[in-house]
Amino acid sequence: MMWGPATGGASEASTSMSGTPPAAQPALPRIPPPPSASGGERRRLRRSFLFGVSNGALLLFADALIHPVLVLAVFVDRLSDNRVLVGLVPALSVSLWFLPQAFAAALVEGRRRQMPWAAWAGVVRALAVGIFAAIVLSGGFSSERSVLVVFFLCYALYNLAAGFAFVPLVELSARSIPTDQRGFFFSQRNLWGAVLALVAGFVVQRALAGGEAGFSVLFAMSFAALALAAYTTLWIAERPVPERTRSIRSWLQDVPLVLSRRSVRRFLVFRSFLALSTIADPFFIVYAQHRLGVPTEAAGFYLALSAAARVVTNPLWGWVVSRWGNRLLLQLTTLLRLGMPLLALALGGLLRWDRFLLLGSWTDRLVFWTFAVVFVIYGAALAAQMLANFTAVLELAGPDERPTLVGVTNSLLGLVALVPLLGGLVVDRVGFEAVFVLALALALLALGTSGLLTFPSRKLP
Repeated sequence: MMWGPATGGASEASTSMSGTPPAAQPALPRIPPPPSASGGERRRLRRSFLFGVSNGALLLFADALIHPVLVLAVFVDRLSDNRVLVGLVPALSVSLWFLPQAFAAALVEGRRRQMPWAAWAGVVRALAVGIFAAIVLSGGFSSERSVLVVFFLCYALYNLAAGFAFVPLVELSARSIPTDQRGFFFSQRNLWGAVLALVAGFVVQRALAGGEAGFSVLFAMSFAALALAAYTTLWIAERPVPERTRSIRSWLQDVPLVLSRRSVRRFLVFRSFLALSTIADPFFIVYAQHRLGVPTEAAGFYLALSAAARVVTNPLWGWVVSRWGNRLLLQLTTLLRLGMPLLALALGGLLRWDRFLLLGSWTDRLVFWTFAVVFVIYGAALAAQMLANFTAVLELAGPDERPTLVGVTNSLLGLVALVPLLGGLVVDRVGFEAVFVLALALALLALGTSGLLTFPSRKLP
């Protein structure tokens, strides 16, 4: 669906896929089986629940190890001076994750079984990373150019497979977990995935402290986690349903009807500006290293802070949605987005101030910890944005319209997600400060259009 990565990396993304705002996250995955269930049914449910939670957590862990903004942007920056290539990383991560989903929905929606589609797409996803890791570890590249070519080919395949897999995987989960337990199920996937993403941050920090070889270790570990995730998919007990397929042509015929509603058009305009405001995302860590003198291994620490911010703020955002609705949450998300480029620009200005430099050894520490706030904001904004995106669709569209609105939004965001490529061009031609100013302007436009958002007055379930 549409909650995917907002240049945040995780294809499954830490978001409540159940439609229930995660106002409180349970500590342990204790599964309450239906009172009327037989012994075999209870065992089937427990197996599906535990392996389904493990699957989601492992996918988030694997994604965090090769985070597009905090790991892969640094990796590509080491191999090339072309900032457009740095921007290509999150562009591929988001756009290629979104774009195949309309096709996947038309292909697998209503199929009797979702397991083959989810399992094979998961295998392809793991192999894409595994092949690159194997070639790197074996020293099979003759030049940095060949490393980049093979990397981008494998990464494109990885994101296409991840985007395609998401559709049957969510449907597989829905068929395996009873309706009244899906909120608990998806909150547990997100909770343990966020915990593993936090662990991944410290793994990244340790790996990158070892130099260039650390990237090879991260790719190999990500492959191992993805392979294990593909294996856990096979243990989810699916309930087959009668075959009922829908063509892409039928889906396209419903698009004009959905777009005829003003509330939907305004939401899509707002989401486009909010997505465009991510233009600077892959360049924050590159800027920190090249201009502020932050060490490479700091990327792992910043990744851990971002994951921690997502865990801590998720209950807060769930409460905001329940209390005041999606419009306020989307506006808060935009305000957080404003803080990231503002802080980066302020730090750059301070480093040009002689009195600030007189702090001596304290300067580096102050820069390191102040810039860490950028990624705390990043994690909090990502959690809010993904939750609001999903719950907003639940409000804007009825059950029959929801697949169409999701498909339209995903296709639009898949195209808009290419904006970091423009960001790389701006950095190469004008400088880091220019792309931060551009991100700030786009976030302000998003904030302005958020005032036009309208949602039905009904309460969320």
